[in-house]
Amino acid sequence: MKKFTHYVLTVLLAVCFSQSLQAQEVVDRIVAIVGEEIILTSDIDNQYNYLIINGEKDDGSLHCRVMESLIVNKLLLNKAEQDSIEVTEEQVTGEVDRRVQFFLNQMKGNVQEFERIYGKSVAQFREDIKEDIKDELLVEQQRGILFRESTITPKEVKEFYESIPIDSLGLLPAEVQINHIVITPPFSEASEKRAVEMLEKAINEANDGADFGSLASKYTMEPGGKERKGSLSWFGRGQMVPEFEEVVYQMRVGDISEPFKTEFGYHVVKLNDKRGERVNASHILRRLSVSADGDSIAMDSLRKILDLISLDSMTFEQAAIRYSSDRYSKHCGGCISNPKTQELRIPLDALDADTYFKIDAMKEGDISEPVEYIQPDGSRVFRVIQLKNKIPPHKPNLKDDYQKIMKAALQAKQAEKFEEWLESAKKNIYIDIKPTECQNALKNWVE
Repeated sequence: MKKFTHYVLTVLLAVCFSQSLQAQEVVDRIVAIVGEEIILTSDIDNQYNYLIINGEKDDGSLHCRVMESLIVNKLLLNKAEQDSIEVTEEQVTGEVDRRVQFFLNQMKGNVQEFERIYGKSVAQFREDIKEDIKDELLVEQQRGILFRESTITPKEVKEFYESIPIDSLGLLPAEVQINHIVITPPFSEASEKRAVEMLEKAINEANDGADFGSLASKYTMEPGGKERKGSLSWFGRGQMVPEFEEVVYQMRVGDISEPFKTEFGYHVVKLNDKRGERVNASHILRRLSVSADGDSIAMDSLRKILDLISLDSMTFEQAAIRYSSDRYSKHCGGCISNPKTQELRIPLDALDADTYFKIDAMKEGDISEPVEYIQPDGSRVFRVIQLKNKIPPHKPNLKDDYQKIMKAALQAKQAEKFEEWLESAKKNIYIDIKPTECQNALKNWVE
């Protein structure tokens, strides 16, 4: 059963896509009944096709694995309904918006292309996927509840670790712990003046009746923003930088802001809708140019910071907290985490090439010279790096790798508890699997 859990998650992502294919003419029939829910041939075919299109390999068992994952989802949905779990209209709408926006982004905002591929208007598509999205959110919520019921004690972690044969432990890859201090070169005053003037021009045109989305397509410098007509869709608190949220959460629906500055440049924003703590907004962004002496100012700032550290006036961490312009790392003394796991120990192969080669030549405790760095969002800054620790490849042990082992132990326990729940659910929820080519693969589901 465990081998199907991957497909459960993947298939959840396929719901939107499956709707588009349901327009195809198919001879449909019920292949399974789970509680009061049914699974159709088209449900399986649509999600199978989605997986194949997205690169999934079929070793001959994929079709049946998809069917089993759908059965598991229906069981979770039944459990959610029995437990009166609810999702709000706002949650459903927010997720529908996010999915539609994702698809539109894939097509560079081309609505005509979207409607050609899906055979329906965006509005109709949104309406058609609502119920499936609601079911998906219920399934995710129910699964999360079941997983959160599992906790792990230090004793269980030790037992888990000791249950693994030493020969099976393998090697953990080489890892590093690194901190950095980032300085963003200052923007030129002329650039800031031009940005504000351009945004004031856009505001005037909007006040004269021009469509804000069309103005965004015309003026914004946000990557992908022209195609999206500046739309940011729905978002909640904590998803945007504080300066942006401070403005948008004080607006009334229909308002257009005055120009304001964030680390990304100058914006004007229009509040399209508001539901509780979630807002739907569009914006126009004008990026700023670095001043002529911006690079040298940033480099000088870093050299002065390095002098303070070398004179023991402050530690690297204290300097990062006080001076770094990286809002995401300064609070922890410049610590950089693995974006995939959020852990502070980062495998060498997860580093970008520039950082890797820089770190490779350093010893523990070394601090680099100031260097130019292109951040993941494409912005250009300068930084210094401190190599805190370099951990060579090694067999995992409880002293050095407790967090990793605890995570693995917890996941194993959650999977075990989930399997136990599935076995119980099979006995308590009506399941009728019709004869199909998956009958043999699903024989564990039939009494």
